[in-house]
Amino acid sequence: MKKFITGAIVVVLVGVITLVVAWPYIKMEFASSAHYTEQDIREYEYFTPDLLKNMPRLTTDYRFEYDNVTGPEAHVFTVHIYGTTDSSKIRDYLKAQGYEPQNVCDVEAECWRSHKNSDVVTIAKFMSPKEVFVQLSQSPYNEPLADDR
Repeated sequence: MKKFITGAIVVVLVGVITLVVAWPYIKMEFASSAHYTEQDIREYEYFTPDLLKNMPRLTTDYRFEYDNVTGPEAHVFTVHIYGTTDSSKIRDYLKAQGYEPQNVCDVEAECWRSHKNSDVVTIAKFMSPKEVFVQLSQSPYNEPLADDR
């Protein structure tokens, strides 16, 4: 009986430790939104797509957001870059990644698309306060680009 109780205590203890370690990741998996910086390493690594991770940093003041807009299939990743309105380096970076500016955009901003995926990248600028806003939308409802090159 003593071995059974000791074994049960060990199993419960291991379960509790596992839950404590895994809980932040479980919360992130089911999160509907997140606001974080690059210094929030766990959130930055989990939520930020490579396109935004590798994007040029125009200033040292920027923040990231993640939103699960319409359920588990539509995700929006955003970086707010404060203190500038010059997005030319971001445009050059998107071109180098195979993205092309679009003639039509669903919002009042620049929209960029790639033939490699159905993601939509939006670039907007705000004058007060100075800010460049870059948003990556991933959804199965985004139509792929026609291959008319």
